[in-house]
Amino acid sequence: MITLGSWLRDVISENPETFRLFGPDETASNRLQDVYEVTDKVWQYRIEELDEHLARAGRVMEVLSEHLCQGWLEGYLLTGRHGVFSCYEAFIHIVDSMFNQHAKWLKVHRELAWRRPVASLNYLLSSHVWQQDHNGFSHQDPGFIDHAVNKKAEVIRVYLPRTQTRCSR
Repeated sequence: MITLGSWLRDVISENPETFRLFGPDETASNRLQDVYEVTDKVWQYRIEELDEHLARAGRVMEVLSEHLCQGWLEGYLLTGRHGVFSCYEAFIHIVDSMFNQHAKWLKVHRELAWRRPVASLNYLLSSHVWQQDHNGFSHQDPGFIDHAVNKKAEVIRVYLPRTQTRCSR
């Protein structure tokens, strides 16, 4: 996740008007904190001296509502821009029905010649069953990937990180 945070920092830096990171939980707790080298969280309420990485403008959209983050990202994609929705694996199920509706819409969308292509809706699942850090058992629930792969291949893709193993001879 730390390496991915550095990569996302570079993506945001190179696409300051067309890429956002959405998430219902702390970006830093997902180890994506390198993005704060080039942007802040968008914050419209009062900003106190002790607050970190809050600004009136920024490329990180963070609020503790999975539904809102999903809706924001879907709308953002419809404007021709790109983004990533980062969420703990255990809480991504909150948007299962929204995911289903988006997948159905994409299927129909692809059949309409007059519709322009829409960027992919990218989920980044953290604190998953295969990698445990500080959240332990409470943040595990691998069912979302099962839910996703039941859709048509022309609409859904699942990518898993490749692990490096050492081979001794």
